[in-house]
Amino acid sequence: MDLHTRERAHLSGWTSHLMRALGIRGHQHSTALQIPFALIYLPLTAWLLLTVPVVVPVLGWGGVLLVVLVSAAAWATQDRSTQPWAPAALCAADLIGLGAAVVALDAKGVMLTTLALLPCLWLAQAYLWRGAAWAVVGTFVLSATASWMDSRTQGFTDWPSPLVLPLVAAAMVSACAIITEHWEVQRHRLRQEQTRLDESLTERTTTTVLLQAMLASLDSAVVAFGTDGEILLSNTPENDLYALTWAGDVGEGDRLVFEEDGVTPLPFDLFPSELARRGEVVSEHLMWFGRPSEGQRAVLATSRPMLDAEQHSHGVMVVYHDVTAVVSAMRVKDEFVATVSHELRTPLTSIMGYLELIRGDHEDQTSLLPDETLFYLGVVDRNAEHLLALVSDLLTTAQTTAGTVQMSRTQVALERLVARSVESTTPRFAAAGVSLEHTAQSVPAVHVDARRISQVLDNLLSNALKYTPRGGTVTVSTLVEARACAIVVSDSGIGMSRTDLDHVFEKFHRAQSATSRQIPGIGLGLAITKSIVDAHGGTITMTSTLGKGTTVTVWLPRAEAADEHAHGTVAAAAAAEHLA
Repeated sequence: MDLHTRERAHLSGWTSHLMRALGIRGHQHSTALQIPFALIYLPLTAWLLLTVPVVVPVLGWGGVLLVVLVSAAAWATQDRSTQPWAPAALCAADLIGLGAAVVALDAKGVMLTTLALLPCLWLAQAYLWRGAAWAVVGTFVLSATASWMDSRTQGFTDWPSPLVLPLVAAAMVSACAIITEHWEVQRHRLRQEQTRLDESLTERTTTTVLLQAMLASLDSAVVAFGTDGEILLSNTPENDLYALTWAGDVGEGDRLVFEEDGVTPLPFDLFPSELARRGEVVSEHLMWFGRPSEGQRAVLATSRPMLDAEQHSHGVMVVYHDVTAVVSAMRVKDEFVATVSHELRTPLTSIMGYLELIRGDHEDQTSLLPDETLFYLGVVDRNAEHLLALVSDLLTTAQTTAGTVQMSRTQVALERLVARSVESTTPRFAAAGVSLEHTAQSVPAVHVDARRISQVLDNLLSNALKYTPRGGTVTVSTLVEARACAIVVSDSGIGMSRTDLDHVFEKFHRAQSATSRQIPGIGLGLAITKSIVDAHGGTITMTSTLGKGTTVTVWLPRAEAADEHAHGTVAAAAAAEHLA
């Protein structure tokens, strides 16, 4: 392993044992550098002073004493804060001690000059290039002093020798300064990165606490899935709703989750949670949790992908809203509308029946009525018919919502139904000054309730007539595909905006373009039309441009496709009954 790839999280065993033996704390560099110098200088200098002739013994032993004192001071103060000038003072004392020994030992002291490299490295490490310059000057003075002392006995014959030690010191302290400066830069960067990571961790911790508090305060159930399908987080309502889907006699694939009708079991692979694990998105999917007889709850599920600023997915979040109270209120409302509609229909039917009897007596000349009375009776009759149609729409809406609409399906020629509706409404179009065009085409038979599909056609033609000004055109045509047939009603009327188009099939919704022109209606026709088409397994779509017109397309399955759908529905119902 080379120097660049070597990484250590702690000191090696040899280093730790040595520092403990010398009493050195790991964070005190001055003590760690001074002690090795003292351990080499003191015994070597003392041995030389005792074994060789000494010129000035007091000076030599004074240098030894100076190094002993500064080493003891460095060791004793290693747990205290170090002043900026302390390393320089310590190095200067070491160099002075070396110089004193060199002068005292005369020519024999030259061998001690190499020890000056240790405090030189220390200066370069502590003060970088300024310390390196001091180190080179100090070693030059020391080397020159040693050469001068040597020349006194042997003569000055080797003039480059005073430069060897300063040059070696210059190379070593330059390398030390470069390495130390690089290390300081890296340490500064690491500190900045550590600060950034600490701030990021603090922010993430704060965000996590805030998110947990928000999740805990929500009434809706929330569960988040990662890209690997694992659950990242969930809250208490989610756990409570999840508990409703379990029972002692059901397995993982047969949990108590039902479709919108509250009876048909929802397949496990169509659970919003399973769709989310596969990365699929769910929008306002209504289902029921729990047994129908044991506090079943209506749940509306919606999922959204979790994307970052670069639109990279980090999973999917699913939100479950408990809408049991809303669904129950809607059921009560629909039941109320159905009851009121039924109660209103009876007296209206009686009123229209008596009006017909009065007119019959007048026509038979049994009881002649004045013209003014006949006019009043006509007004009453028209309004009674309008009110009866309104009540019928309300009743039909309530029945379709409750799923109680009775369908009597037979194999019918769709083109004949279209022609009959066009023929019956042609006089109304002529009276309104709107052209009604019918493009005849051979269309295969469809398996439908003829009366209900005629109601769909009447609603579409009635809407086209109401929203098309005099002089406009309404076109009725049919289309044929492999498994379905279509009825297309287009008009050149007032059209509607994109906003209104998104809500056009909602009950009681009326487009702004209709209300601004005070066109009569309550917004039930298209809602009833869509419910009838859905009940037949078909689809209805609408395109519209404000001020240019509207096109409605109704797709109905052909007779053979409808038979396949019916067989599948019967099988599903049998399976649901078996599970129940």
